[in-house]
Amino acid sequence: MKGNYAARLNHVCSFLGADGKLARHGKGQTDAFVLICQDGAGWEEIYYLTGFGGTSGVLLLSKEGGILFVDPRYIDAARESSCCEVISCKDARYLSPLQAAVNVLCAMHPRRVAFGGRHIRHVAYRSLRAFLGASGCDAELIDLSGLVSNLRRQKSAIEAEEISKAAGIAAGAYMSAISEACAGMREIDFAALLEYKMKTGGADFMDPIQLMVSSGEMTARPHALPAKRRFAAGDLVMVDFCARSSGYVCDITRMFSVGEPSCEVRSLYSILRWAQAEGASLLAPGVRARDVDAAVMGVMNGAGLGGFCAHGAGHGIGLCVHEPPSLNATSLDVLAEGDVIALEPAFYKTNWLGMRLEDDYLITPGGSRKLTGILSDDLFVV
Repeated sequence: MKGNYAARLNHVCSFLGADGKLARHGKGQTDAFVLICQDGAGWEEIYYLTGFGGTSGVLLLSKEGGILFVDPRYIDAARESSCCEVISCKDARYLSPLQAAVNVLCAMHPRRVAFGGRHIRHVAYRSLRAFLGASGCDAELIDLSGLVSNLRRQKSAIEAEEISKAAGIAAGAYMSAISEACAGMREIDFAALLEYKMKTGGADFMDPIQLMVSSGEMTARPHALPAKRRFAAGDLVMVDFCARSSGYVCDITRMFSVGEPSCEVRSLYSILRWAQAEGASLLAPGVRARDVDAAVMGVMNGAGLGGFCAHGAGHGIGLCVHEPPSLNATSLDVLAEGDVIALEPAFYKTNWLGMRLEDDYLITPGGSRKLTGILSDDLFVV
């Protein structure tokens, strides 16, 4: 994998310097690019370019290459996993990786410095400005947050396989967990059981994602977190769950019924499956994301459920559980080969019921491939 990281890092470095791609395309010469991970925020871009997935670090890029600065907690792990030079801020006699990075950066006498990362903390940005000012560096700061995130959107075969592997782990854990589900079980206990089974089944421990488990009337809240409510006979239960493999995440939602569901519930669920199938039938390179949403909403509106749809038809996934492209009525995105899409038709009727069905699809040259097909989309009964 280090070869993949090195190729990505070198590609980003090729945008920098007087003869870099940014300068050649009239974007202005940019001498350096700084990516900051602080308290776990912003790890994705650094991981994508280096293979290092710790919760603290600064990646400094120039046309010559990259240097990763970490604190002493991560020095061994960073040197083992990273494809570039690694420096401990302690060895550089600085208190933080950012201070150490700025010291090296200022020695370059840059005129323009880019910062990036979709999840950079405001305090990290302020610290970058302060350290540059204290060092007497008056370089112009520019935002290049879109550069790496745009590169991340198109998944390689290896990345798609990791998402598929994550889906396999999640599917096995879910089937095992619902075999133990029953009336009287608390939502929080089911969530803990499912998380345990995913972790012991091989899911990554890095950056865990909150499981959503809701039952009964609480299913009408799209992002309800598990509570102490107990499953009751006749309840529908909504479970939105993710697992990671080598950092890459799947995103799945399934429903199960505690006891045999009513004919009305089964009918509503069949509409959800139909809506997802209509959306999935359009997934292909060159298709407008808003057209996929329109296909899903056409089914939901026809069934009289359109007024209860609280969000678009789906979103991209990768290292983050929500990435471009966005599939909604106002999206300007166009699907491209390598996109991985979570397609999630849903409806939520307050004080009554909500339903969601979510699966992941890779956009291929000729259409799409379902990465979560290992898990049945049936309405499960426990």
